[in-house]
Order: sequence, then structure tokens, then C-alpha cells
Amino acid sequence: MKKITILAIAFGFMSISANSQDLKSKRGESFLPEKGDWSIGFNTDGLFRYLGNAFNGSSNIQGPYVNDVDFGVFGKKFITSSTAYRADVNLVANSNKSDSASSSGGFLIVGLGKEWRKGKTRLQGYYGADALLILESSKGEEINNGITTKYKSGLGIGVGAKGFLGAEYFIFPKLSIGAEYNYSLITFIQPKSKTTTNGTTVEGNSYSQFGLSGVQTANITASFHF
Repeated sequence: MKKITILAIAFGFMSISANSQDLKSKRGESFLPEKGDWSIGFNTDGLFRYLGNAFNGSSNIQGPYVNDVDFGVFGKKFITSSTAYRADVNLVANSNKSDSASSSGGFLIVGLGKEWRKGKTRLQGYYGADALLILESSKGEEINNGITTKYKSGLGIGVGAKGFLGAEYFIFPKLSIGAEYNYSLITFIQPKSKTTTNGTTVEGNSYSQFGLSGVQTANITASFHF
């Protein structure tokens, strides 16, 4: 819900700012992307979350005991001024440690697709779709009454498709901030997990799932075009 609110505020701000604009700077530089341009950008959600935690004393930044990583980067190649191929990589990882237990895990999402853009001002709307590859794993260890139990998931693999809708406002020539919402259709296979207690290993069940789930995000982005 917080992300949706942030998106609404961002879209409103960009809409107000889009009125009465020049599309070239005083030096004659174009604000908007052009055919042949490349773009590199990143999701700022992880940065905002870290700064917020730093000010409110959240346990998500307590040194070696809890460590969370939430990072996304994307690149684009403009084949026209209004269409582009895009690739993105998102990593979500976490590790937790206490005197009697530790765990770590995460997933990697790689996307490849195409976007279409609309708008004749510094405010540009865009939409498109990506094909997705997802990798996921986790492991951990617990000590209870002197007995050590270790567990490890198999490497989960998923494939799917993601539709996205967003907007960018070019605050400087070829430099933009934006907001994007996406939703994914995913099929995912998780192989058997393994749990080892005092040298004895037991396999868990494998499973698969399919549906509108897994990767649903609303992101604030920043992009550099060159």
C-alpha cells in the first residue's frame, strides 16, 4: 500500500511539472531519449528503505546479525525515439544470525523485453512486457539442546512473463526519475529440500506452482540516457 501511495504522489508531481516545457536545454541538448540512445537505471526502493531504517532504528541494519539486500538495475537500447529493448536484473537476499540459529537465502530475477513510449513533453509514459527467469535458494542451521540441524533447499527455477506500466519525468537532459508498476505470470518449480540432523539426512517434498504471483512490484526509478 505504501508503494502505491508513493507511485500516486510521483505521478501527480510529474503531471504538474510537465506543463509549459522546452524539450531542449539552453545548450541545445535534447531532454528526451533519441534513436540509438542507451539507458542505464536502477530501482531506488532499496536505497530509500535503508535510509529510512537508518533514521528509525530498524533492526534491518544491525551489523552482522541481519543483512538485507534489495537491488535492481536495468538497461535499455532505443531502436526509435519511442521504442526500446530492455533488460533488467533484480536481486533480493537476506541473512540472519543469532547464538542458536542462522539462515540465508534469496532470489535472482532476470528479465528481457520491449517497451513502447508515449508523450511529447518531458513527462513520458511507457508500457511493455518482459520474459522472466527466476532462481531461488535458501539454507540454514539451528542448534537445539546440543543437537545441530541443517537444512538446504534445492535450486528453485521459475519462468514467466511480466507486464509493466510506468512514467518518467526528465529533470535534466537525458536524466529522469520515474515510477513503474508491474505484475507477473509465473510458473515455478522447487526441487526437494534436504534436512540433516546429527549426520542423518531427510529429503523433503518438491513442488510446483503457477499463477499471478511471485513478482508484483511498484518501483521508484532513476535513469541515465546517453
